[in-house]
Amino acid sequence: MNQTTWKSEVKMEKIANRNLEVESAITLCICTMNRPDDLERCLKSVFQSTELPDEIIVSDDSSNAQPNQVVVAQFPTVIYQTGPRRGLGPNRNACIQKATGSHIIFIDDDVQVPPNFFALAKTAIAHSPTQTLITGYEMNHSKGEARKVVAHNPDFWGFQQVPVQDRCQAIVINATIFPCVLFAEAQFDERLRYGYEELDIARHAVALGYQICFQANLYVDHYPSTINREHYQQFVEASRLYTTTKAYWHYEQNWLKAIAFILLAPFQLLGGYLRRGNFAGAFSVARSTHLAFTYLLK
Repeated sequence: MNQTTWKSEVKMEKIANRNLEVESAITLCICTMNRPDDLERCLKSVFQSTELPDEIIVSDDSSNAQPNQVVVAQFPTVIYQTGPRRGLGPNRNACIQKATGSHIIFIDDDVQVPPNFFALAKTAIAHSPTQTLITGYEMNHSKGEARKVVAHNPDFWGFQQVPVQDRCQAIVINATIFPCVLFAEAQFDERLRYGYEELDIARHAVALGYQICFQANLYVDHYPSTINREHYQQFVEASRLYTTTKAYWHYEQNWLKAIAFILLAPFQLLGGYLRRGNFAGAFSVARSTHLAFTYLLK
Protein backbone atom coordinates (compact mmCIF):
# COMPACT_ATOMS: atom_id res chain seq x y z
CA MET A 1 0.00 0.00 0.00
CA ASN A 2 1.95 3.03 -1.23
CA GLN A 3 0.82 6.64 -1.28
CA THR A 4 -0.50 6.46 -4.84
CA THR A 5 -3.03 3.88 -3.61
CA TRP A 6 -4.95 6.61 -1.81
CA LYS A 7 -5.09 9.24 -4.54
CA SER A 8 -8.50 10.24 -5.82
CA GLU A 9 -9.39 9.19 -9.33
CA VAL A 10 -10.75 12.67 -9.96
CA LYS A 11 -8.40 14.87 -11.97
CA MET A 12 -7.18 17.92 -10.03
CA GLU A 13 -5.70 20.15 -12.74
CA LYS A 14 -8.83 22.26 -13.07
CA ILE A 15 -8.89 22.95 -9.35
CA ALA A 16 -5.20 23.72 -9.11
CA ASN A 17 -5.53 26.30 -11.90
CA ARG A 18 -8.78 27.82 -10.67
CA ASN A 19 -8.96 31.60 -10.51
CA LEU A 20 -9.48 32.45 -6.84
CA GLU A 21 -9.37 36.23 -7.06
CA VAL A 22 -12.60 36.54 -5.05
CA GLU A 23 -11.38 35.20 -1.73
CA SER A 24 -14.79 34.72 -0.08
CA ALA A 25 -16.93 33.45 -2.96
CA ILE A 26 -18.95 30.52 -1.58
CA THR A 27 -20.16 27.60 -3.67
CA LEU A 28 -22.89 25.62 -1.93
CA CYS A 29 -22.98 21.97 -3.00
CA ILE A 30 -26.00 19.80 -2.25
CA CYS A 31 -25.66 16.06 -2.88
CA THR A 32 -29.04 14.36 -3.22
CA MET A 33 -30.54 10.96 -4.03
CA ASN A 34 -34.24 10.06 -4.31
CA ARG A 35 -35.39 12.76 -1.86
CA PRO A 36 -37.24 15.48 -3.81
CA ASP A 37 -39.32 16.61 -0.82
CA ASP A 38 -36.26 16.97 1.40
CA LEU A 39 -34.39 18.74 -1.40
CA GLU A 40 -37.21 21.25 -1.84
CA ARG A 41 -37.23 22.09 1.88
CA CYS A 42 -33.45 22.39 1.80
CA LEU A 43 -33.44 24.81 -1.14
CA LYS A 44 -36.27 26.88 0.32
CA SER A 45 -34.24 27.37 3.50
CA VAL A 46 -31.22 28.44 1.42
CA PHE A 47 -33.24 31.02 -0.51
CA GLN A 48 -34.65 32.47 2.71
CA SER A 49 -31.11 33.46 3.70
CA THR A 50 -30.22 37.08 4.36
CA GLU A 51 -27.19 36.59 2.12
CA LEU A 52 -27.10 33.91 -0.56
CA PRO A 53 -24.08 31.81 -1.54
CA ASP A 54 -22.40 32.93 -4.75
CA GLU A 55 -23.12 29.63 -6.49
CA ILE A 56 -25.45 26.69 -5.76
CA ILE A 57 -24.93 23.24 -7.26
CA VAL A 58 -27.24 20.26 -6.88
CA SER A 59 -25.61 16.95 -7.81
CA ASP A 60 -28.22 14.24 -8.16
CA ASP A 61 -27.52 10.52 -7.75
CA SER A 62 -31.21 9.59 -8.01
CA SER A 63 -32.35 6.52 -9.91
CA ASN A 64 -35.03 8.75 -11.49
CA ALA A 65 -33.80 12.31 -11.99
CA GLN A 66 -37.13 13.84 -13.05
CA PRO A 67 -38.61 14.60 -9.58
CA ASN A 68 -35.49 16.45 -8.44
CA GLN A 69 -35.26 18.30 -11.75
CA VAL A 70 -38.80 19.59 -11.17
CA VAL A 71 -37.75 20.83 -7.73
CA VAL A 72 -34.60 22.55 -8.96
CA ALA A 73 -36.53 24.24 -11.78
CA GLN A 74 -38.29 26.32 -9.10
CA PHE A 75 -34.93 27.95 -8.34
CA PRO A 76 -33.57 29.23 -11.69
CA THR A 77 -30.12 30.19 -10.41
CA VAL A 78 -29.36 26.70 -9.13
CA ILE A 79 -27.02 24.57 -11.26
CA TYR A 80 -28.27 21.00 -11.65
CA GLN A 81 -26.11 18.08 -12.65
CA THR A 82 -26.51 14.31 -12.74
CA GLY A 83 -24.16 12.71 -10.25
CA PRO A 84 -21.89 9.73 -10.94
CA ARG A 85 -24.22 7.39 -8.99
CA ARG A 86 -21.35 5.70 -7.19
CA GLY A 87 -21.91 7.05 -3.68
CA LEU A 88 -21.28 10.19 -1.65
CA GLY A 89 -17.53 10.37 -2.14
CA PRO A 90 -17.71 10.47 -5.95
CA ASN A 91 -20.75 12.76 -5.84
CA ARG A 92 -18.99 15.31 -3.64
CA ASN A 93 -16.03 15.25 -6.03
CA ALA A 94 -18.39 15.85 -8.95
CA CYS A 95 -19.50 19.02 -7.16
CA ILE A 96 -15.90 20.09 -6.63
CA GLN A 97 -15.19 19.76 -10.35
CA LYS A 98 -18.11 22.07 -11.16
CA ALA A 99 -17.58 24.65 -8.39
CA THR A 100 -15.99 28.03 -9.15
CA GLY A 101 -15.93 29.61 -5.68
CA SER A 102 -12.93 30.10 -3.43
CA HIS A 103 -14.70 28.11 -0.70
CA ILE A 104 -17.14 25.21 -0.75
CA ILE A 105 -19.86 24.25 1.71
CA PHE A 106 -21.47 20.82 1.41
CA ILE A 107 -24.92 20.19 2.86
CA ASP A 108 -27.04 17.08 2.48
CA ASP A 109 -30.54 17.25 1.05
CA ASP A 110 -32.12 16.69 4.48
CA VAL A 111 -30.43 19.76 5.97
CA GLN A 112 -31.90 23.24 6.42
CA VAL A 113 -29.85 26.38 7.06
CA PRO A 114 -30.78 29.31 9.33
CA PRO A 115 -31.21 32.71 7.61
CA ASN A 116 -27.83 34.12 8.67
CA PHE A 117 -25.77 31.01 7.88
CA PHE A 118 -23.99 32.28 4.75
CA ALA A 119 -23.47 35.77 6.16
CA LEU A 120 -21.74 34.20 9.17
CA ALA A 121 -19.76 31.93 6.85
CA LYS A 122 -18.38 34.89 4.88
CA THR A 123 -17.41 36.67 8.08
CA ALA A 124 -15.63 33.54 9.32
CA ILE A 125 -13.74 33.22 6.02
CA ALA A 126 -12.59 36.84 6.20
CA HIS A 127 -11.07 36.25 9.65
CA SER A 128 -9.40 32.88 8.94
CA PRO A 129 -6.08 31.93 7.33
CA THR A 130 -6.26 30.33 3.88
CA GLN A 131 -5.23 26.85 5.01
CA THR A 132 -8.13 26.50 7.45
CA LEU A 133 -11.27 24.38 7.51
CA ILE A 134 -13.96 26.15 9.52
CA THR A 135 -16.46 23.82 11.16
CA GLY A 136 -19.56 24.55 13.17
CA TYR A 137 -22.20 22.18 14.51
CA GLU A 138 -25.58 20.76 13.65
CA MET A 139 -28.83 20.53 15.53
CA ASN A 140 -29.95 16.96 14.86
CA HIS A 141 -33.72 16.47 14.87
CA SER A 142 -33.80 12.69 14.42
CA LYS A 143 -35.33 11.88 17.81
CA GLY A 144 -37.82 14.64 18.48
CA GLU A 145 -35.98 17.14 20.64
CA ALA A 146 -33.03 18.70 18.82
CA ARG A 147 -29.60 17.39 19.83
CA LYS A 148 -26.43 19.44 19.35
CA VAL A 149 -23.77 17.54 17.41
CA VAL A 150 -20.19 18.86 17.45
CA ALA A 151 -17.04 17.38 15.98
CA HIS A 152 -15.25 14.72 18.04
CA ASN A 153 -11.84 13.26 17.28
CA PRO A 154 -11.68 9.53 16.50
CA ASP A 155 -10.55 6.96 19.06
CA PHE A 156 -8.30 4.02 18.16
CA TRP A 157 -11.23 2.12 16.62
CA GLY A 158 -12.19 5.09 14.44
CA PHE A 159 -15.32 6.06 16.39
CA GLN A 160 -15.74 9.82 16.70
CA GLN A 161 -16.15 10.10 20.46
CA VAL A 162 -13.00 11.82 21.79
CA PRO A 163 -13.74 15.44 22.85
CA VAL A 164 -11.54 17.94 21.02
CA GLN A 165 -9.04 19.66 23.29
CA ASP A 166 -6.11 21.03 21.29
CA ARG A 167 -5.85 19.55 17.79
CA CYS A 168 -9.11 19.04 15.95
CA GLN A 169 -9.07 16.19 13.41
CA ALA A 170 -12.77 15.97 12.60
CA ILE A 171 -15.59 18.09 11.19
CA VAL A 172 -19.36 18.30 11.04
CA ILE A 173 -19.58 18.29 7.26
CA ASN A 174 -22.97 20.00 6.95
CA ALA A 175 -21.54 23.01 8.79
CA THR A 176 -18.00 23.12 7.38
CA ILE A 177 -16.37 25.65 5.07
CA PHE A 178 -13.64 24.17 2.88
CA PRO A 179 -11.03 26.32 1.13
CA CYS A 180 -10.87 25.18 -2.50
CA VAL A 181 -7.07 25.12 -2.40
CA LEU A 182 -7.41 21.95 -0.31
CA PHE A 183 -9.03 20.11 -3.20
CA ALA A 184 -5.99 20.61 -5.41
CA GLU A 185 -4.19 18.29 -2.97
CA ALA A 186 -6.93 16.06 -1.56
CA GLN A 187 -10.44 15.08 -2.50
CA PHE A 188 -13.08 12.75 -1.14
CA ASP A 189 -12.12 9.10 -1.38
CA GLU A 190 -14.07 7.65 -4.29
CA ARG A 191 -14.08 4.18 -2.76
CA LEU A 192 -16.49 5.40 -0.08
CA ARG A 193 -20.14 5.07 -1.00
CA TYR A 194 -21.33 6.20 2.43
CA GLY A 195 -19.93 6.82 5.89
CA TYR A 196 -16.72 8.32 7.28
CA GLU A 197 -15.88 10.27 4.13
CA GLU A 198 -16.01 13.49 6.16
CA LEU A 199 -13.62 12.11 8.80
CA ASP A 200 -11.27 10.90 6.06
CA ILE A 201 -11.09 14.30 4.33
CA ALA A 202 -10.55 15.99 7.70
CA ARG A 203 -7.66 13.68 8.59
CA HIS A 204 -6.19 14.15 5.12
CA ALA A 205 -6.36 17.92 5.49
CA VAL A 206 -4.64 17.83 8.89
CA ALA A 207 -1.91 15.56 7.48
CA LEU A 208 -1.32 18.18 4.76
CA GLY A 209 -0.86 20.93 7.35
CA TYR A 210 -4.35 22.45 7.37
CA GLN A 211 -5.99 23.53 10.62
CA ILE A 212 -9.58 22.84 11.62
CA CYS A 213 -11.15 25.66 13.62
CA PHE A 214 -14.48 25.56 15.44
CA GLN A 215 -16.92 28.41 14.78
CA ALA A 216 -19.34 28.57 17.70
CA ASN A 217 -22.12 30.49 15.92
CA LEU A 218 -22.18 28.46 12.70
CA TYR A 219 -24.79 25.70 12.62
CA VAL A 220 -27.41 23.94 10.50
CA ASP A 221 -30.56 21.98 11.26
CA HIS A 222 -30.40 18.33 10.21
CA TYR A 223 -33.60 16.29 9.77
CA PRO A 224 -32.18 12.83 8.93
CA SER A 225 -34.30 11.22 6.25
CA THR A 226 -35.23 7.55 6.43
CA ILE A 227 -35.04 7.35 2.63
CA ASN A 228 -31.89 5.49 1.47
CA ARG A 229 -30.96 4.76 5.10
CA GLU A 230 -31.19 0.98 4.81
CA HIS A 231 -29.17 1.04 1.59
CA TYR A 232 -26.49 3.21 3.22
CA GLN A 233 -26.24 1.16 6.42
CA GLN A 234 -24.49 -1.76 4.73
CA PHE A 235 -21.47 0.44 3.97
CA VAL A 236 -20.92 2.20 7.31
CA GLU A 237 -18.76 -0.34 9.15
CA ALA A 238 -16.71 -1.14 6.05
CA SER A 239 -16.06 2.58 5.64
CA ARG A 240 -14.88 2.86 9.24
CA LEU A 241 -12.54 -0.12 8.95
CA TYR A 242 -11.10 1.17 5.68
CA THR A 243 -10.68 4.86 6.61
CA THR A 244 -9.12 4.06 9.99
CA THR A 245 -6.58 1.69 8.43
CA LYS A 246 -5.86 4.32 5.79
CA ALA A 247 -5.33 7.01 8.43
CA TYR A 248 -2.80 4.95 10.38
CA TRP A 249 -0.98 3.66 7.30
CA HIS A 250 -0.92 6.76 5.11
CA TYR A 251 -1.65 9.91 7.13
CA GLU A 252 0.19 8.91 10.32
CA GLN A 253 2.59 6.49 8.58
CA ASN A 254 2.41 4.27 11.65
CA TRP A 255 2.48 0.81 10.06
CA LEU A 256 2.50 -1.11 13.36
CA LYS A 257 -0.63 0.71 14.46
CA ALA A 258 -2.27 0.04 11.10
CA ILE A 259 -1.48 -3.68 11.23
CA ALA A 260 -2.69 -3.94 14.84
CA PHE A 261 -5.95 -2.28 13.82
CA ILE A 262 -6.42 -4.56 10.80
CA LEU A 263 -5.97 -7.64 12.99
CA LEU A 264 -8.07 -6.53 15.96
CA ALA A 265 -10.88 -4.40 14.51
CA PRO A 266 -13.05 -7.24 13.11
CA PHE A 267 -13.03 -8.97 16.53
CA GLN A 268 -13.87 -5.67 18.26
CA LEU A 269 -16.81 -5.21 15.88
CA LEU A 270 -17.99 -8.79 16.40
CA GLY A 271 -17.76 -8.43 20.18
CA GLY A 272 -19.86 -5.29 20.09
CA TYR A 273 -22.66 -7.03 18.22
CA LEU A 274 -22.59 -10.06 20.54
CA ARG A 275 -22.66 -7.94 23.71
CA ARG A 276 -25.81 -6.24 22.42
CA GLY A 277 -27.35 -9.61 21.52
CA ASN A 278 -27.43 -8.56 17.86
CA PHE A 279 -26.64 -11.94 16.32
CA ALA A 280 -27.91 -10.86 12.90
CA GLY A 281 -25.45 -7.98 13.01
CA ALA A 282 -22.66 -10.37 13.96
CA PHE A 283 -23.10 -12.15 10.64
CA SER A 284 -22.43 -8.84 8.85
CA VAL A 285 -18.90 -8.57 10.26
CA ALA A 286 -17.45 -10.83 7.56
CA ARG A 287 -19.19 -8.81 4.85
CA SER A 288 -17.97 -5.48 6.25
CA THR A 289 -14.42 -6.78 6.66
CA HIS A 290 -14.38 -8.18 3.13
CA LEU A 291 -15.69 -4.90 1.70
CA ALA A 292 -13.09 -2.90 3.65
CA PHE A 293 -10.30 -5.08 2.27
CA THR A 294 -11.78 -4.64 -1.21
CA TYR A 295 -11.40 -0.86 -0.74
CA LEU A 296 -7.84 -1.29 0.51
CA LEU A 297 -6.79 -3.41 -2.44
CA LYS A 298 -8.32 -1.22 -5.16
